[in-house]
Amino acid sequence: MARAVAELRSWPALAVSDTRRGLAFAVSGTEILRMTGADEVQVRLTAPAIDRLGPYLRDCGQVQACPDRAWVAVQVDAESDLELLLALTSVAIKAHVT
Repeated sequence: MARAVAELRSWPALAVSDTRRGLAFAVSGTEILRMTGADEVQVRLTAPAIDRLGPYLRDCGQVQACPDRAWVAVQVDAESDLELLLALTSVAIKAHVT
């Protein structure tokens, strides 16, 4: 997870903050990433983006739906999971930048 944090800190579109729940990343003032555990990150994709990506996300064992339909939880256990997290972060940034 340290590698994910280091990579995301270098992205100019993201602002990082240390919250009570852990690190969070925001774009344009909207929180889009929450580090929720040692190997879990919640990503705010938006409901339309999740609907569009739904078939792919459902087939991916590393991604789980969250109670809030705009968010998904990503388990980051391996290099390929980090790549998935970075790709979903790109989608989240695009969904929240006007």
